[in-house]
This record gives sequence, structure tokens and C-alpha cells, in this order.
Amino acid sequence: MATTGTTPSLGTLIQHGIYAAAAYKGAALHNYAGQNLGKVDDFVLDFDAGRVAYVIVSVGGFLGLGDKLFAVPWELFSIRPDEHAFYADIEKQQLLDGPSFEHSRWPDMGDTSWADEVHSHYAQKPYWNSDITEAGDYVGNDHFDKSDRDRL
Repeated sequence: MATTGTTPSLGTLIQHGIYAAAAYKGAALHNYAGQNLGKVDDFVLDFDAGRVAYVIVSVGGFLGLGDKLFAVPWELFSIRPDEHAFYADIEKQQLLDGPSFEHSRWPDMGDTSWADEVHSHYAQKPYWNSDITEAGDYVGNDHFDKSDRDRL
């Protein structure tokens, strides 16, 4: 995109699949069964990996008081910008049974034992233990690595 000296509008950014995170704070969160799971409270970024690590989901409370917060791995989400909503591939009870925290007591999200607990709860492999290298190369076992398979 050429630089024109002006800041692009949110509409222009959306056309390119780039979203302002602040525009989605407070967005509704549903699961694919149509249940309301809560609202998007915040996003946690991993600057070293250059990605969104977690969506912080707020459940219950009123105007941010008395609500519980849940860090849910980014991999479970899809976004529908036309609805201003997020969808997560989880059941409501799974969310409510997950590790939670309060607005005033955020966990150390860089702590690997905390992160492992969150990813394990949602049955997700942590992205930092991926089989894909930074160059995009797959390093795991696939059917070509199995001796009982025909090779192409």
C-alpha cells in the first residue's frame, strides 16, 4: 500500500483483512452452537512470535465489575467482521471451567506452566511447540515419513 501521508480508515483496513484490535473490544463472543459465551475484553500479543496469543474473554459481571476473565488461545477463534462478533470452537461449560482471573490480578502469561495449563484445558498444542518452522517448513511426521506408506 503506497504511503499518502494520511491514516487509512478502518473500512480500508478491513478490506485488506487487517483489523484494529481496539475496534473489537466488547465484541460479542459466541460458539458455533449459537451460545453467547461473553465478550471480548482484550487481546494478548506475543511480540517475539509476531502474533495474537490469546483473546481475553469477559464473562458475567456488569460494566466490568464482578466479571471473570479467561485467556483463550487464538487458534480457537474466527471473526465475522460484518457481525462485529467472534466465534470460538468451545462449549460454554468448557470456558467456565477454564483457568480464570480478575481484572486486578492478571497471571504472568509468559509463565510456561500457566500457558501449558491453558492450552491443555482447551486441548490445543501451544503455538511455540509447533511442527512448522519460522520459514514455514513442516518438521513433523507425515505419511511420507512412515515406512508402511507408498512414496510418490
